[in-house]
Amino acid sequence: MKIAIGMDLHAKTAVCYAVFAGEGEPREKHVEFLEEFNRKHRTQASGPEEMAALAASLRGHDAYVLIENSTKTFEVYWVLMNLGVKVIVAQAQDLYRITKSTKKTDKNDSVELAGYMRRYLLGEREFAVCTMPPHEWMMKREMCRTLFKEKVHLGDLKKRMRAHLLLHGIKLSREYTDIFCRKAVSELRRLDDVCVRMMLNEATSLKQRTEEEGRFIEHLFDGIRMYDLIYSIPGFGRITAAYLTSMIMDLDRFPNKNSFTAYFGIVPRMRESAETTHNCATTHRGDEEIRRLLAQAAFVHVQHAPDSVVTRMWNRLKKKGKAHREVQIACARKLLTVVWSVVKNDRPYVMDAESLRTAHEEAETLTEEAEEA
Repeated sequence: MKIAIGMDLHAKTAVCYAVFAGEGEPREKHVEFLEEFNRKHRTQASGPEEMAALAASLRGHDAYVLIENSTKTFEVYWVLMNLGVKVIVAQAQDLYRITKSTKKTDKNDSVELAGYMRRYLLGEREFAVCTMPPHEWMMKREMCRTLFKEKVHLGDLKKRMRAHLLLHGIKLSREYTDIFCRKAVSELRRLDDVCVRMMLNEATSLKQRTEEEGRFIEHLFDGIRMYDLIYSIPGFGRITAAYLTSMIMDLDRFPNKNSFTAYFGIVPRMRESAETTHNCATTHRGDEEIRRLLAQAAFVHVQHAPDSVVTRMWNRLKKKGKAHREVQIACARKLLTVVWSVVKNDRPYVMDAESLRTAHEEAETLTEEAEEA
């Protein structure tokens, strides 16, 4: 029997609801099985043992489970998939019957999810399916995300240090580009200021960690052709190239360039009414951090690749008077098409070594300011 199951998943509980998804009307034994399944698994714990029990009760049936994407989803997805249960993951914003519902309960959500799953099996496409990365790729992605967060934290600490010096009228011997460079730190340590000392200790620890994590990420991505190709494009530092590689995993899973750029959530929403079509704000789907890094990469790219299609777009939009943020996002989207071309053709971006080195250094520095990009 083909079964569609909606699972409203939480950290400790899972609320499930199963419906018949085959052709025609269900037989009496099918109805009885579904009633028994819903009675037994309507509300259960979401741990591996409970998921194994759910999979065991579905043995012999063609079962499909739909889950909303969340932190807990990754674990449950792979537990059920390894036990032979087919699982599909969807973004919450696609499931309008749930997000717009006036009756927001776990049981009602599971029923709606089961309905979505059943219609999906019958050929209706109301939502996009999320790709769940294998464990090794998820680990790479988490390492990149951790290093990015540490870099942003270090950037925030630099702002706090500059604000503290300005607030108390403390002037150093010169204006340092990097307030935590070796000479600046040496000068700051001579100040009789407890707050400065505390921030310096935190900054020293952060810089040490980010250097170690950076070396580890280089080791993780060593020999991965896609990483090398993306890193060859001016604007991409180690973190951005590695993070983007971990998000893509396999370029062949994208049918075309448009689906590739849409995956990162920096394509405009389409709103159509009567005979008029409007481009609205970007979809903001997927990973938020990678969008920030792509916007930063686009900014660096136009500074070091004057003949690039991205730079030409930047200059054209600026001449039209577009806002900086709007131009940056449009060029980030264009930069993704460059990534697509470079990886698809397996050909590095052509640029002289010295200019590329300078672009890499600037990209690494600006990562600490990616939150504002």
